[in-house]
Amino acid sequence: MGILTDEMQRFIEATGHAFVASSDATGYPHLAAGRDLHVRDDSHLIFEAWFCHTTMENVTANPKVAVAVTAPAADRGYQFGGVVESAADTAIMDGFTGEEEDSAIPQVQYRLIIRVEKVMEFTSGMHSDQPS
Repeated sequence: MGILTDEMQRFIEATGHAFVASSDATGYPHLAAGRDLHVRDDSHLIFEAWFCHTTMENVTANPKVAVAVTAPAADRGYQFGGVVESAADTAIMDGFTGEEEDSAIPQVQYRLIIRVEKVMEFTSGMHSDQPS
């Protein structure tokens, strides 16, 4: 039996955005946002986004991540702790945006497959950090 309930799956699919926290090999944290988070099965998330180079360096050095999905107006959400099992690029910008670029690094869209190991509430109200 998996860790992601039907209720969690519906919430993830309906929310439309999420945040992923990663850290480098020394533990220094980094937070990224994206809009394409989906449930692959009852134990895995698929997060596809235009992650920056720092996120990808971090998950290569330390595959443990936390993914937060929240509906701020309802003050409810979930934090999923897990491990990135695979990371692959799915698209690369052609370099033309019509505006001057700030960076010489091309923008790349990546797909992270995350095996969820722990689920906790994610809210600003009273809550416990105990797994759901």
